Amino acid sequence: MDIYKIMAVAFIFLTMAFAYVIATTFKLNRFGLNLADIALPMYVFEIVLVSARYYTHSFLPYYMAAMSLLAMTIAIRQLVKRKSFHFKRFFKFFWRAGFILTFLFYLATVIAVFLA
Repeated sequence: MDIYKIMAVAFIFLTMAFAYVIATTFKLNRFGLNLADIALPMYVFEIVLVSARYYTHSFLPYYMAAMSLLAMTIAIRQLVKRKSFHFKRFFKFFWRAGFILTFLFYLATVIAVFLA
């Protein structure tokens, strides 16, 4: 097992810990930000970093396609359920759901690295 695989697994926990420390140190909750809001861009960067290291092409296009499908699903759901579209509500829900999708995508990337 090389050091990059160990780092990929460590990023799962270190990113959450780093985002928590940043959120609490700078008291970002007064702006409505929590650790998920800070960890999302870091996980995106890690998806690109880890997938580029182990595969010929980065997983970024697949991630962007998944995020696009998530955005379309949320927008259609909001239109069907409420019969109107509120961008603020859409963006907040998309950002938080995007964190969950990004975390699961990064987890799948790490698992794929170990299986390859």
